[in-house]
Amino acid sequence: MLKKMVATSLLTVVLVMLTGCSEPVPPGNVGRIYTRSGWSNEVLKPGRYVCWGRDRMYLLNTTNAAFKESLNVLVGGKVNLKLDFSVRVKANDTDIEMMKKAFESVTLEEGSTAIMPEQLYHTFMQMKAQAVPREVYEVQPDIQTAVANSPKLAIEVRKRITEAAASTPLVVEDAEITNYDWPPTVTEAQNKLAEIQLQEEAASARVRADLKKAEGQLQIEEANKLVELKKAEAIAESIEIIKEKLARSPEYLMWHQIRVMGQAAMGPNNCFILYPFATNSRQIEEMVSNSNLVQMLHPDGPHPELKKNKSPSTDSSALEILPATGEIKY
Repeated sequence: MLKKMVATSLLTVVLVMLTGCSEPVPPGNVGRIYTRSGWSNEVLKPGRYVCWGRDRMYLLNTTNAAFKESLNVLVGGKVNLKLDFSVRVKANDTDIEMMKKAFESVTLEEGSTAIMPEQLYHTFMQMKAQAVPREVYEVQPDIQTAVANSPKLAIEVRKRITEAAASTPLVVEDAEITNYDWPPTVTEAQNKLAEIQLQEEAASARVRADLKKAEGQLQIEEANKLVELKKAEAIAESIEIIKEKLARSPEYLMWHQIRVMGQAAMGPNNCFILYPFATNSRQIEEMVSNSNLVQMLHPDGPHPELKKNKSPSTDSSALEILPATGEIKY
């Protein structure tokens, strides 16, 4: 009876050791089984896997996480610069060999079976990340140069931290300088520079406004010049039209000349008016006898002002006082 009980107990122990259990690898993790002989060769993707006997499933979290660092950097060997930067990393689960290295390198607390991003960062990346800003800023000759080049230097820091992660199980998603604690003298200088820049910008805005106003005034003047030019062109065209009309209607010009001389003859001074066409009496006779001219010179015609203030010696019509010689006397 005793022998049967012992045999049953041994069989139970053997069965327990030989049977396995199903262990999960959740999403956002990779897994690796640790056996009595050491780590298995396979890195497991999310799913469920059987662990036999004393085999144990370990997990490695592959989600990203951000870490902040604060440093004191001696710029140019003289001025102490305080700066803060952040690094966002995640496990490079596409590199199987690096994942194996991560499982084998991280020391876990007793009873823990999960490797978290913080442990990966502190083990593989923290010292590399802290070294980069020092390398970049300490070689600057002075703090003024560091201030002037800070945008370019921040880009260089990001580039170098990303490159440094290539030799680790991590990939850098982002790296940024988040704060500069410049020395007081630099801060004061920056504030003064900002004030000067604001003043310059305000002055520049005023100059732009004045230029805009001047441009508008210039456009108005140019428009006025164009209007005056168009008026002059219109007057010139009108003169040309009048000249053309007069050239085709000499009796109108003749009437106007007679009208002017008639008005002169009505003045208080005694005078003789020599008619300009006296040298060609035939032409004068033809023009004086022109029906249009007769109508214009008629006392009841369109210009009755010729009748006003006439002296007694000018009661006769304007045609009667025109001798053939072209002289007008009174």
